[in-house]
This record gives sequence, C-alpha cells and structure tokens, in this order.
Amino acid sequence: MKQAVLHAPLDLKVEDNDIPTLESGDVLLRVESALVCGTDVRIYEGRKKRNVSYPTVMGHEFSATVADSAGPLPAELSLGDLVCVYPLLPCGECVACTRDHPNICRNRIAFGYQLPGGFSQLVRVPAAAVRAGNVVPVGGISPGAAAIVEPLACAYNGQRLASARDAQTMLVSGCGPLGLMHIRLAKQLGVQRIVAVDPIPERRVTAEASGADLTLAPGDDTARQVLDWTGGAGIDVLVMAVGRTDALHPYLSALAPGARVSVFAGFSGEGTALEIPANDIHYNEWTVVGASSCRLDDFREVAAMVRSGALQVDDLVGTQVPIDDVVDAIELAASGRDMRVGVAPWA
Repeated sequence: MKQAVLHAPLDLKVEDNDIPTLESGDVLLRVESALVCGTDVRIYEGRKKRNVSYPTVMGHEFSATVADSAGPLPAELSLGDLVCVYPLLPCGECVACTRDHPNICRNRIAFGYQLPGGFSQLVRVPAAAVRAGNVVPVGGISPGAAAIVEPLACAYNGQRLASARDAQTMLVSGCGPLGLMHIRLAKQLGVQRIVAVDPIPERRVTAEASGADLTLAPGDDTARQVLDWTGGAGIDVLVMAVGRTDALHPYLSALAPGARVSVFAGFSGEGTALEIPANDIHYNEWTVVGASSCRLDDFREVAAMVRSGALQVDDLVGTQVPIDDVVDAIELAASGRDMRVGVAPWA
C-alpha cells in the first residue's frame, strides 16, 4: 500500500509499505479522503514539532470505509460503512483528562502524529480507539464531507468554549476554510449577526454565502465600521480563525463589555504574543479562551449535524491531489489559494 511518510521536516516520501497486521479488536480502514490541515503544513515545514514522532504518516482529517476487523465490530459499524475518525486517544488519567479536558491530554497519542494517519491507502485503528468510539459511521454523505468533520468539530469546540450560543454578534477574523466553518456553525448555533473580515475578495464572497451578514476587508477603519454596524454595542465573540496577531489587535475597540475572544488558530512562532491592555480586560470583563482540537462528544455531535444535512460543507472541500504528489497538496494548502485541499490515496 502507498503511504506518504515524513522522515524529517521537508523529507516526505511516498513509499510502498506492507498492509498493517491486525491484532485482536483492531479495525482496518480504506482511506477515501484525507485533508491537509494548516497544522500538517507546519509539521511538514518543521515549524511544529510538539508530539510529532519521526517517521510518521501525517493526516488527522480523513474519512474511510471499514475494510476488515480482527474480531467482531462494534454494533454501530459494519464492513463497507463510510466513517470519519476522531484522531485522539487520551490517556484518561492525567490532570487534563481528570478535569474534563481530554482533548489536551498531556499523554495523548493521535493519528497523523504518533499513529499513522490518513495520508495512506489503508489505516489500522487500534482496538483501544475502536472501543472508545473513535470510528464514527456517517453514511449518506460524500467522503470529503466526512473528512471535514474533524476540523469542523475543532471549530465547534472553540465556539463552545467562547459561549457562542449566548452571543448576539460575532466577528470571524480570517475567512479561509476554517473561518467559513465558524460562520456556518455560528448560524447553526443561533448567533444572530456575523461580520467576517478577510483581505481576499473571493473569500468575502464565500463568507457572505456561508451566512455572514457583513463582510469587510481589513483596514484602518474596519473596527469603526464593525462598531457602527453593532449600533455602538460592540462584538460579543471574536474568533481568530487565522494564526496572526492582527486577527485580533485591530478590533479590540470593537469588542463589547463582557466579550469573549477565541484564540482558535495555531501560531507558527513559539514566542508569539497577543498584547491586550490589562485595564481593557479588567474594566470590560473580557474573557480570552484557547481552543485546541476537539473532544469526542464534539466530534460525534458535529458528525450528526453533517450527516443530517444541517451543515452543508461539500463546497469547502477543494482540490484533491493524488498521493504521489502529496508535497504539491501541502504546498497548495499553504498557499491559501484553495479550499480544504485533500490527498487522494487511490488516485
């Protein structure tokens, strides 16, 4: 079977390796769609090394069909089912897990990091992940839509932590695929009015089609326009959907009293700092929350939304590149010129 194996930063080779041997309780999946996350780009370039083991098969956003199992399948699964895969296996014992933050488990292992991920024709799911419910059936939707459940669940985690359900207004800063996911989720969660900011005109058009009530290009007067649009009340939730400090700093004056800021996107530099005047936080009672990956219950809830048609996501899946050209896929994803770029294992 073909796998794209990362041996070191910038050293990614497509190899012909043996089909995984299954142990009791394991499941073998035939990968149908694997998407390239911004995190994959940073792993490939060597800008992200935390939790990454070499050699590794990247790809934590993927869908597959159930091809084989070593023993009986769980009741909800059958051979041939289309599934999406929750990528994390938390330890269940560390301080994060015992405080109900399993997605930031200090000892977690994950597909695409320590476990071979979706940039492969076949993937073995260990019995522990099968028992935990990481393999989620999603019949009736496209493989691309199934693969996009994972980043969508990450967006859902960020909105839950920022109490988006209680927001009247939201600003989504950055309208790449994840920004668009945030807009669609926010509408689904009942946010009444959403403003989206992005410098690329085509992305603003897609943001409007995704449900944004106002779209703006970043500029010297953007914060004023946002504040005027709210009648002076300000924005309840700001989502940083791109890992840049200017996704937040220009809009501080547009935040409402009691506003929440979701630092959703990852940043390339370990020393990158967000600077917010302390008295602004103090007197306005602002809350700043991080958001890393997602929990299994988030993942399953979002999978149900996509499966039911409540969330339309097929148009967020962009060019699918044959696995032999996986580096081209990563470079296209890094360019920001497309939607969620994918690796097609069987093309």
